[in-house]
Amino acid sequence: MLVHRTSTFIFFMFTTGSYELEKDVVKKEMKNYRKADTESKITIKRDAIQSNDGSIHLYEDEQKSVQ
Repeated sequence: MLVHRTSTFIFFMFTTGSYELEKDVVKKEMKNYRKADTESKITIKRDAIQSNDGSIHLYEDEQKSVQ
């Protein structure tokens, strides 16, 4: 009976440890995903701002030429 309990305990410890490792990997992957998603959103907004800034400069140049 002692061998059965010991093997059950070892199995439990192994599966618990495996679960914790898997949980850590998932957390790390989610953190990487969120970071990449945030960087992507920042890039999109930066590009939109630069595009709008370029349009403003064109508009200002047109206004100067009309005056």
